[in-house]
Amino acid sequence: MKRRQFIQTAGISAFGAIAGFSLLQKNAVQAQTGNLDIEWLGHTCFSVSGAGTKVLINPFRALSCTAGYRDTFPQADIVLLSSQLFDEGYTDGLPGDPRILFQAGQYPVNNITFDGISLAHANIERYRGWRFPPNIAWSWRQGGISFLHLGGAGEEVDIDDFILTGGSPDILMIPVGGTDADPQNIPPKGYTPAQSLQALELLRPKIVIPTHYKTTAGDDTCGLQSIESFLNLVDRNEIKVTTVASNRLQVNRAALSQANSEIKVLSDRPLLRA
Repeated sequence: MKRRQFIQTAGISAFGAIAGFSLLQKNAVQAQTGNLDIEWLGHTCFSVSGAGTKVLINPFRALSCTAGYRDTFPQADIVLLSSQLFDEGYTDGLPGDPRILFQAGQYPVNNITFDGISLAHANIERYRGWRFPPNIAWSWRQGGISFLHLGGAGEEVDIDDFILTGGSPDILMIPVGGTDADPQNIPPKGYTPAQSLQALELLRPKIVIPTHYKTTAGDDTCGLQSIESFLNLVDRNEIKVTTVASNRLQVNRAALSQANSEIKVLSDRPLLRA
């Protein structure tokens, strides 16, 4: 197996994040543009390809909420991990020799600056004795399009987080199926549906891709809520909801500049084990 490069630096500061985002905004007109391909690979895992770079986010081991998914992943230049938990940071067997980013910090790689911002998997009121490693949210601009992947975040986004993550993203991947800890020992990881809506009101992205909810791939140990629990709270007069027949999207800067906010629910049918 090839040796992979795990990159780490000191935790990101608010000044560093804001300065980095300002620089990205200033140089946005110089960024390579064109179509980007977004592929959902199940749970919080995505592949984003275009502008000369392939990014893989949160590869997983097939168990619990991902038990029914194929756990083979495409080759990538950069791998972003929200943590090193099995469901959002399992790197064994990845093809190629990608650079792997897994800690908060600011990382210029392949002419893209990746900002990793530490957010808790749950706020202290929801932990109730559970302990998790930090959750890293990832913000970057690729092909002139800004991305924010919140991983398994469960700590409410506030104005400081809004600034740190670079303001309103074009594409937001957000957990929506979290639960509170209860007597059944279900861990309180990830936004509940109501918390997800609160985050959307602040972040106001162009495209919302829900993640981290229970699907038919989950086994009996998966304690997440379904996508319906989130969608039932959405005001369809305020934001459009579209069900996509595949697990893929193609986006470009020109189309997004004219778009209103929209939730796109991708299909996991192509991802299920035969």
